[in-house]
Amino acid sequence: MLGSSFDRIIILFLIIFFTLVIRKLTIYIFEEKLIHITRKTKTELDDLLVKALKDPIGYAIIGLGLVASIHSLPLPENIGTIEVAIIINSIFTLLFTLIALFVIFRLIDVLAYYMYKAASSTETKLDEQLTPLIIKTLKIVVFILSLLFILQNIGWNITSLLAGLGIGGLAFALAAQETISNLFGSFTIFSDRCFHIGDWVRIGDVEGTVEEVGFRSTRIRRFDQALVTMPNSRFIKSEVINFSEMKKRRIKFNLGVSYKTTAKQMTDAVEGIKKIIEDDARFERSFYMVHFTEFGAYSLDILIYCFTKTTIWNEYLSMREEFNLKIMKLLEELNVEIAYPTQTIQLS
Repeated sequence: MLGSSFDRIIILFLIIFFTLVIRKLTIYIFEEKLIHITRKTKTELDDLLVKALKDPIGYAIIGLGLVASIHSLPLPENIGTIEVAIIINSIFTLLFTLIALFVIFRLIDVLAYYMYKAASSTETKLDEQLTPLIIKTLKIVVFILSLLFILQNIGWNITSLLAGLGIGGLAFALAAQETISNLFGSFTIFSDRCFHIGDWVRIGDVEGTVEEVGFRSTRIRRFDQALVTMPNSRFIKSEVINFSEMKKRRIKFNLGVSYKTTAKQMTDAVEGIKKIIEDDARFERSFYMVHFTEFGAYSLDILIYCFTKTTIWNEYLSMREEFNLKIMKLLEELNVEIAYPTQTIQLS
């Protein structure tokens, strides 16, 4: 009896030893041999597959070694009322299902690489937004199918489980109204293409740059660098202002000059401002307005309405500053004073 137990221990250690050796040798072949061979080929697919399958195959070898080790042990047929063979089979099913799930996830990552590559070569940014959602969906579906497979193999009645889920579907739908609303909101984003990743947008009181669009929420980085996670359901109810889609930016203000200004000075000021716009190619010169429009309470008002070709915020502000300084210089040359609020009081 003692000799028999010692023999089994020796066999167990030999199985563990050879398992580790075979795994080490397999990893070496993948890292040192196959990688060098695949690098010489024109396609990237074989390189990606070798890298993706290296770790799962190593885990599969350990799993096979574990199977052989357990079978080499003198296990009882039953533990209480439960058969040991059923427990072992359940453990093996769980183990190799997880390894298979790992393999599929790695293959999905390879698919994701080509999808991202294809999305980056297209003109639209919609593909870049859809790709991570498709990859996440694939992984969730594979995970759910793997979970159902495991449950079925450990003795659960999947048919009854699915039927129970169907009966509870109405209650689940009522409890998940917000989630479903967010899902429809994400469909709205992709169908309407109201913005893309990197766009400057304002939704309600939130303004910033879009960083990520998901099934449930969208992440917007505000200009103070705070990250706002916004439920997609808001896009169904709120208007979306996309500043990145602007073709030009508007400049509109009333310039008030003093009542001391003569008619000739007013005419020269209006024509001078028009010339500033005409001489600057950065303005949209197909349409602009500069007119003496109103006798105000304390000033003669000139309406200035024009557009810059640039939509970049910093460039726009620099251009507007330069425009204002040119107007000030023009008024100084014409000896025209800019008005400020005044009040005359007559004493009798």
